[in-house]
Amino acid sequence: AMAASTSRAFAAPTRIAPARTSTSRARRRPASVSASASAVSTAWMALERSVAGTDKGLTCTDAQRAAIEDAILRLEALNPTAVPSDSLALEGVWEVTYSNAPAPSNGSLGPFKGTAYQEINLADGTYVNRLTVPPNDWLGARLRADWTRVDDTLWLVTFRDVTVSVLGFDLFTKKFTDVTRVWEHSFVSETRRVVRAARTMEGLRREGARGRAAVAGDDDDCVFTMRRVG
Repeated sequence: AMAASTSRAFAAPTRIAPARTSTSRARRRPASVSASASAVSTAWMALERSVAGTDKGLTCTDAQRAAIEDAILRLEALNPTAVPSDSLALEGVWEVTYSNAPAPSNGSLGPFKGTAYQEINLADGTYVNRLTVPPNDWLGARLRADWTRVDDTLWLVTFRDVTVSVLGFDLFTKKFTDVTRVWEHSFVSETRRVVRAARTMEGLRREGARGRAAVAGDDDDCVFTMRRVG
């Protein structure tokens, strides 16, 4: 039964047309590449305070989500990286500290809550999203993907496959064909990141899920905040 449940959880990605970069909305640019480290630190701590008690976004009220979105916007305004898409700071392992995305991207798998990580390999142009569930990471999932640079802030991400494991043994693997997402690197530093993502460019620019939970299957924009752990 669990295999069927987890399979459905990862069925949300659907085939879409490649993202188009034309849009009526101007793309966000780094607002202050000279932002002081203290200002960035203050903005990040304010974001952490707004996220506290929400289980990384899994148990948010509408008011809490709105406050978190405001804190994210203030942090994005201090983005210190002029060309985030090419930043060497992206390399490494990141822990998701908040998201408004639906499962499993939000750190849950069925009824189980875990911790989501993202490991980026710039040399290979690939990344792996990992979800581990305590105790002892008995349940896990990993999504493999690669990307194409679109511009200074955007990646077009292509999903390759996802594997669910139990007690260290792979339970099943689902392969994807022509499943893409649009990522916007809206804040990148050596230790912190913010990524906005959607199925299409139109969904990203519509900003329909700002301050609320994104709906699985809809072309909603999702946000992820992350801290470096490796």
